Amino acid sequence: MDVVTGLVAKAAIVFLYVPIVAVIVLSFNDSDVTYKWGGFTTRWYDVLLHDTPLLDALRTSVIVGAVSATLATVLGFMAAAGLNKSNLPGKKLFTGLLAAPLIIPEIVLGAALLTVFVQANVSLGFTTLSVSHLVVTLPYAVLILTGAYSTLDPSLPEAATDLGCTGWQTMRRVTIPLMAPSLLATWLLTFTISFGTIVISTFTNGVGTTTLPLRVYSLLKTGLTPEINALGTVLIGVTMLIVLLVGARQMRDIVASDRN
Repeated sequence: MDVVTGLVAKAAIVFLYVPIVAVIVLSFNDSDVTYKWGGFTTRWYDVLLHDTPLLDALRTSVIVGAVSATLATVLGFMAAAGLNKSNLPGKKLFTGLLAAPLIIPEIVLGAALLTVFVQANVSLGFTTLSVSHLVVTLPYAVLILTGAYSTLDPSLPEAATDLGCTGWQTMRRVTIPLMAPSLLATWLLTFTISFGTIVISTFTNGVGTTTLPLRVYSLLKTGLTPEINALGTVLIGVTMLIVLLVGARQMRDIVASDRN
């Protein structure tokens, strides 16, 4: 049984990483099509650096993702603090309603958001994109941070209060440092979700605010080139760098705590 489990686990890992390896390899393809190998080249990275529409779409996705992730993390933290500290009636109902955007199909949610923006006479652009992405990412932030907040030792804020800290000082010096890993994980997750959202972005983007997924999808009409693989390789490299930096910081904190 252990042998079978090990083989299944290895097969799953191979299944997950083969597309990533394929993207990296094909980014050096000298052919003008992605499915035919034409030799080794790095010209697609130069093409990527001079593709203004694609870079603009990437910049839009990064800005919108950063804004929505930051708002989701801040609001999610505030909601988690309130849900864990208060015994308000209907708290379970409120928590359940927060998960509604996760259940509703994105195409329905996107159409509903577009209707709201049109009725409110709001021009489609960065604001509507950020708000619509916030609707999707906020439930994740609240659920993650509520669980993380519930694991905190309640005696620590009480001790800080006994030592003369105000509510804000307790939050800044005790609660937020203890929640820092969860806050960072929440921000990275919500940023990733926002970065890859395409259905809702289709309904709520405006002129000059095309996101990267929408730009890549539009390129399907003319045919994808290895330039997209080059972009994917860059994004994979940035992601791996962030993972390594976060992992290195966590290992440093673990080693420091063991020494103490």
